[in-house]
Amino acid sequence: MPKKKTILILEDEHFTLKLYSHLLEEEGYEVFATPQANEALIMAKQHKPNLFIIDLMLQDGDGFSVIRQIRQTAGYKKTPIVVLSNLGQETDIREAKEKGATEYLVKSNIRFEDMIKMVKKLI
Repeated sequence: MPKKKTILILEDEHFTLKLYSHLLEEEGYEVFATPQANEALIMAKQHKPNLFIIDLMLQDGDGFSVIRQIRQTAGYKKTPIVVLSNLGQETDIREAKEKGATEYLVKSNIRFEDMIKMVKKLI
């Protein structure tokens, strides 16, 4: 049996974190989730996720710097990073992509089914 694909979610909003974790697990993914930027980087080293879902607004930092740190870590140059944020400004989207985000989703504009399709396409 093939190993489950793993996803690491970095999201500081508790309800959103639980909801996305649950729904992705129902799709057959192994999900690791944390609200803390520093913990996400430690978890990335431990679990070697196939995909990251990162919010930009965090309690202990910002998603932009997490994306940059992930991209600077050996083995994660090409790992898909999906930004899932309430920030919808063109400048935020451009900055996230410049730092290394693969895709950018605005929370208020995305349906869960669309995110699942994107996750399946990327991994």
